[in-house]
Amino acid sequence: MAALRTAATAAGPVRLTLSGLTLTPGCIMLCAEPSGDAIERLYDAYEEALGEDGWLEADFDRNIWYSTLVHFTRPLTNPQAVVDWVSERRELALGQVECRHVELVVYRFNGSRIVMETLDTVSLIHRP
Repeated sequence: MAALRTAATAAGPVRLTLSGLTLTPGCIMLCAEPSGDAIERLYDAYEEALGEDGWLEADFDRNIWYSTLVHFTRPLTNPQAVVDWVSERRELALGQVECRHVELVVYRFNGSRIVMETLDTVSLIHRP
């Protein structure tokens, strides 16, 4: 968690352009495209702050930013309808969002479903 706090000082607010939907076998996601380089500075600073613990990030070049909107918990009754619906929304001009904090989260199975647990929340707004 200290690495996230260290990295947050390198970036400032992250601006994203919300650009459309995409689909995976397990979810529907809202796609975002970085506006400026703040997100890359944050990502790089986090990798550096992790040091040896950043081995997983070291060889990974993120080319998609997204937010999960719907997580499927069982097989879909009409998967083609979902594919068609998302396909019609692959490109949407949904505007921009400014992210003023970052969260470190883990996903855990609680015996019946996947739940997100926030380990830490750090502000990206730096005040003197």
